[in-house]
Amino acid sequence: MADFSLEDLQKYKVPLKWRDRCAAYYALYLSCQKRGDTDCHHDKVVWEECQYLDLERRRKELEEMKAKRREELANKDA
Repeated sequence: MADFSLEDLQKYKVPLKWRDRCAAYYALYLSCQKRGDTDCHHDKVVWEECQYLDLERRRKELEEMKAKRREELANKDA
C-alpha cells in the first residue's frame, strides 16, 4: 500500500508512534473501529502482519549492515 501523506496521517489521526510503512493499514483498522463495526479482525490482522514483515525487513537490513561493517574492518586490518 502506498505511503500516506502527512495530511492523510493527520486526517485519520494516526498516532506518531504508528506513522511508519504500515500507517495506511493502521488507518483502515482505526476507521473500522470508529465506524463501530463489530468485525475489524481482518483489518487488524493485515496491519499486524505488515508490522511483522517490516520488523523482519529492518532486522535483515541491520544484519547486512553489520556484516558489511565486519568485512570493512577485516579488510582494513589485513
